[in-house]
Amino acid sequence: MVAVITAAGLGLAACGQSSGGGEGGDAIELTIAQNAIAGGKNAAAAKHIADWVIPKFEAAQKAKGKNVTVKFVPSGVDDEQYKTKLSLDLKSGKGADVLDIDGIWAGEFAEAGYLKPLSELVGPEADNWDGWGQIPEAVQGMTEFNGKRYALPVGTDGRVLYFNKNLFAKAGLPADWQPTSWQEILDAGAKLKSSGVPVPIQINAGTAMGEATSMQGVLPLLAGAGGEVQQDGKWTGASQPLKDALGLYQKIYGGGLGDPKLQQEAKGRDKSFQQFADGKVGILMEGDYFWRGVVNPKTGVAKMADRDQVVGYAMIPAIEPGKGIRGQDFVSMSGGALRTVNPNSKHPKEAFELAAFTLSP
Repeated sequence: MVAVITAAGLGLAACGQSSGGGEGGDAIELTIAQNAIAGGKNAAAAKHIADWVIPKFEAAQKAKGKNVTVKFVPSGVDDEQYKTKLSLDLKSGKGADVLDIDGIWAGEFAEAGYLKPLSELVGPEADNWDGWGQIPEAVQGMTEFNGKRYALPVGTDGRVLYFNKNLFAKAGLPADWQPTSWQEILDAGAKLKSSGVPVPIQINAGTAMGEATSMQGVLPLLAGAGGEVQQDGKWTGASQPLKDALGLYQKIYGGGLGDPKLQQEAKGRDKSFQQFADGKVGILMEGDYFWRGVVNPKTGVAKMADRDQVVGYAMIPAIEPGKGIRGQDFVSMSGGALRTVNPNSKHPKEAFELAAFTLSP
């Protein structure tokens, strides 16, 4: 999953519907912020913005007769820290002109008034962006709240069960492991434990892990038990699917198959990543970000030189075959990142052009 970042202390003025400036040499300065930093978190994204997006966008604007400069505001910290920072910045009228948010936060931020519909902020250009025709309707839906678009979709993802093939081999488990029920996950965890693996199963559980517990834990398990977080306009309460999901957590963390302390520590998720890379975690539920950005041999935050040989992945099974949502045997959960315009920007139209440019061919 892609995280959020905003620029610290930029203190931009309240936005206007018309940008103004830029024509005939008047200078416009834009800022773009992501949770990415050279040599650290999402380093490839930081390099792309600094080395390609900024010079190419400035050149494109110059060709239009506009004097636009762009500053990249990098960072690379825990997702939940930046969700808090982003909320405070947007609430107090600060932040970068263009910023990334996690898709799961869109409705929350919109309802709080931290974001505005793009059509109101930018104008018809937002709905006329030619990129919409290239993006599936389901992915477009991530940007919407109450029928209005608040951002552009950067991408989407999915969740799987990752596992360490070397640890599996020592436990007598197959390299092409594909569980068809929750019990088979628990059985594999028991074999891993017996073979000496410190953390047989890691499924995000604590409040310290923030939305990672929702997206890489509760929601896939809820779907796997045949439930939804909201149905017919009502939130799920003490339903049987939720009880089943909590029951699996109880068997893992109450049965010695997972590490409860990891779920409570502020850096628990990052520690679980490093432990997996170090061969101390047998099974881990995560999004494809884990493969691309965490254990990536070249740019990962917990590099695994032998990732392609050692790391396997399997679909997340329903509690039992056919017992998942819509009668499914296997389930997943998709989120993704959004790129949006700060309502506090002095130049919302140019900011939108920059956001759209980053996603152009």
